[in-house]
Amino acid sequence: MCTSSESVPKSAVYETEAAAWLDNISFCSGFCQWIDEELSVDSLPAESQQPVQSTSASQAEAEAEAVSAQPSAEKSPTEVPSRGNRRSRIHAFFKRAWKAVKKPFLRCRRTRVESSPETASVPGPSGLQNVPDTEPASASGLPNWEPTTEPMYSLYTLQGLIGKGSFGKVFKAIRKSDGQEVAIKGLCKFNNRRYLKIPGCSAPLPREVALMLLLRRPPVSPYVIQMYEWFDRPKIFSLILECPQPCMVLRKFITVSSGLTETIASILMRQLVLAVQHCIDHGVFHNDIHADNILVTTDTLEIKLIDFGAAHLFESTGYDTWKYLGAAEYCPPEAFSQPKYHAVPTNVWALGVTLYLMVNRRLPFYNIRETLEASPKFWKPTLSIACRDLIGQCLNRDPAKRPTLEQILEHPWFKRWL
Repeated sequence: MCTSSESVPKSAVYETEAAAWLDNISFCSGFCQWIDEELSVDSLPAESQQPVQSTSASQAEAEAEAVSAQPSAEKSPTEVPSRGNRRSRIHAFFKRAWKAVKKPFLRCRRTRVESSPETASVPGPSGLQNVPDTEPASASGLPNWEPTTEPMYSLYTLQGLIGKGSFGKVFKAIRKSDGQEVAIKGLCKFNNRRYLKIPGCSAPLPREVALMLLLRRPPVSPYVIQMYEWFDRPKIFSLILECPQPCMVLRKFITVSSGLTETIASILMRQLVLAVQHCIDHGVFHNDIHADNILVTTDTLEIKLIDFGAAHLFESTGYDTWKYLGAAEYCPPEAFSQPKYHAVPTNVWALGVTLYLMVNRRLPFYNIRETLEASPKFWKPTLSIACRDLIGQCLNRDPAKRPTLEQILEHPWFKRWL
């Protein structure tokens, strides 16, 4: 592990590779979202609706017309294609383009359709990957799983949009009964056809709802966002979540604070480790830990782990690497180089990246090669040896050599600052 504070410039090859890698990720996410949302080509300008003048495009267009067009009289060579024909051809073109590109990018796409609901297994012990679950979750400890039947707007007053992501939008609202501020997360049913059956529930539930219910089983964690109730509406599922105030995401908190001291970083990091431990103990693998999925209450420095849209049930046998749905910058090297990755080592790697960001104001890795090398550079000369050691352990290239969650909490760095 390098501890030098001397800046080492990147080569042009590294810069090119990083740019290409990030461009591919951005293209994948944007293109998938555009395809899902695009319902019409009526808004296209007239010039963009003209047939593409290339040999391959012309042949593809001819094939599309042969399949979809009804027999008709021969057209004049000077006849201008009708609006319906132009729309049909463009629709066929984009449909073929989508089929051609969607397969390589399925790994990046976060809205997957599952043929049948999964069944929840036993919550795994935190820090262990090879111990099979032996007991089913207690049904008696499961909160009421049924959706609220009253109209949502009779109970809550919508205030405005907080944010949106690949799984839905989040709005701020006021609970009419007591004036409590809440967050309402809307999940479009068209993009969230993933269901999960958990003990104590007679019917499969939307995956995120099911996992949030598992996390509500006592004892609850103050460091994991809580779901109060949920609504099954005609087109969307609405999750009513707690909304701590005043708060901001960790990434913004680091920016406005111009970096964090080791004391503040240790306070936040300890809570984050406990939040991850709570998830694993309750059978939930978050799978997308990063600085935008961590809320910081600015006046108390309490954190909340949020957004379980990419989460999985805990599986001691691990996950196929194509199931990794987290942020690429927080992706462990085994997800690039091995057929499987495991929940706890993956979480520990993400914790190491997050701690590095807290104390250095930058990410440790910016491309796949740097991630595979797993040799972070420390640019802050005043950073303590204990902090460097903890980051280095969490970012060990070998997942088997990374510390468990319990070992992280016992590290001397926490004892020094807490």
